[in-house]
Amino acid sequence: MWNKGIRFAAQRVFLSILSILCLIPMDFLVRDSMSLFGQFSLFQYEDILLYQKEFYLWFWNSVIYTAAILIIQIPVSVLAAYGFTQYEFPGKKVLFSLYILALLLPFQATVVSQYLTLDILHLLDTRLAVILPNAYSTFGAFLITQYMRGISPEILQAARLEGANGWQIFFRIVLPLCRPAIISQVVLQMFSCWSLIDQPLLFLRNRELTNLAVELTSNRFTVSAPAAGVVFAILPLLAYLYCKDALEQGISLSNIQ
Repeated sequence: MWNKGIRFAAQRVFLSILSILCLIPMDFLVRDSMSLFGQFSLFQYEDILLYQKEFYLWFWNSVIYTAAILIIQIPVSVLAAYGFTQYEFPGKKVLFSLYILALLLPFQATVVSQYLTLDILHLLDTRLAVILPNAYSTFGAFLITQYMRGISPEILQAARLEGANGWQIFFRIVLPLCRPAIISQVVLQMFSCWSLIDQPLLFLRNRELTNLAVELTSNRFTVSAPAAGVVFAILPLLAYLYCKDALEQGISLSNIQ
């Protein structure tokens, strides 16, 4: 009991310290975005918001990619986690071990197969070339699986004795109880999707389809780059601040060491 309490408190402290450390670069970025030749100025924001019309196109592309990936990724991860925790089937342990292995694979290890697959399907240089490779997250399935394993079996057994079937248990009991883990996955994967660089660079040639993260690394904004970076960071930062408590609870109770 004491060990769990200490571990939970240590994880919250760690996340709080990590949050502060992550905000330090943001502080420098905001200061740079409000200065020009060493003096206070909002010229950079005026430039990107009024004169850099392509900024809105790339920002909107980032929103489309992030939303589309999450809409597919979250339900698939939750259903996969439910299958791993509530059903027995041949090869279950082997399959879950492959999930763990997939977590360790870097993007570079699969980029060739992804490229060839997209080429065969004639999806290169389309939005699907970015969305489909990211439509499933082994980390998300692993996170929610670990969280679901913490749900008391007595609760689920009581529901079965009352006549609830598998889908009723899933929608009425498991999903509400897993809300912190699901929110954690949404926030963490949002950060990842919002800052995608590798796949847009490799799979897209049309600049009208690229996202803002790619353009921020290509010196498109020159003088106004700090302001573009601030605007780019606002949405993930707001998502984190709004979901901070659920994010901490979801990670802490998922028994991820």
